Amino acid sequence: MSAQANPPLPEETPIDLDAYFARIGYQGPRQPDLETLSGIQFAQATSVPFENLNILFGRGIALDPESLQRKIVRERRGGYCFEQNGLLLRVLRQLGFKAEGLIGRVRWMQPAGAPPTGLTHMLIRVHLPEGPYLVDAGFGGIRQTVPLKLVPGLVQKTSHEDFRLVEEGSSLLLQADLGGRWGDICAFGLETAAGADYELGNWFTSTHPSSLFVNYLIAERPAPGLRKMLFNDMLTVRVVGKEPETHMLSSAEEIAAALDEHFDLPVAQDKVPVLEKFVGLTASL
Repeated sequence: MSAQANPPLPEETPIDLDAYFARIGYQGPRQPDLETLSGIQFAQATSVPFENLNILFGRGIALDPESLQRKIVRERRGGYCFEQNGLLLRVLRQLGFKAEGLIGRVRWMQPAGAPPTGLTHMLIRVHLPEGPYLVDAGFGGIRQTVPLKLVPGLVQKTSHEDFRLVEEGSSLLLQADLGGRWGDICAFGLETAAGADYELGNWFTSTHPSSLFVNYLIAERPAPGLRKMLFNDMLTVRVVGKEPETHMLSSAEEIAAALDEHFDLPVAQDKVPVLEKFVGLTASL
């Protein structure tokens, strides 16, 4: 695909850029260059939590631009990859970046030799004078906070983990340095994904009985020098260079309080009982 033109996105609706930048706390430049791209990605990753509450509360996930703006920008909620990267892709293109969406297979925490997962993760490729970059603001657990050069074999340092891309047949495999060993994150191809690819992946991820996001509570948000993760009733804080600290939560009220305090996700009182099923769940897995 030529980097000279952006392919059309379905149901293209302008993003309110001022409202979006206010939501993520970004006050930097807006020209389509690496400095702007880096600033926006870091601001979104550290301001907008990864979360799947709408799925657990039976509200579903909509990917049209208006729904994404309403949820993430106006309601100050989070989302998962199709939502976060779907919004970010539109922002970048509206700013004049040459960018397109990719799709991949999650490999994070998969045992060796496990069968391939479906195409359920959205990523973004951005073309810059310096070369193509990989941008991903929506991977829960170990989210990128900076753009990565799309160069296989290059170890790329960030303020969190080191990352690298490894060639794997016709795909690229994104890995992170997990304390001296390389952990697989996602394998993806370089063919531009279609809107239908995202709709299909989103439908499976948000509704299938075997989906991780249908069965478990997940919230994640990085901050400078640390990451916070809530998995069911287990809150984990990972400070760069230190051993992670874990805290087990013993009630739905404690889970709701953790969502509010650590992820800026207040839970309506009538939804707190839904969280009860996650108490004690992590220890049973």
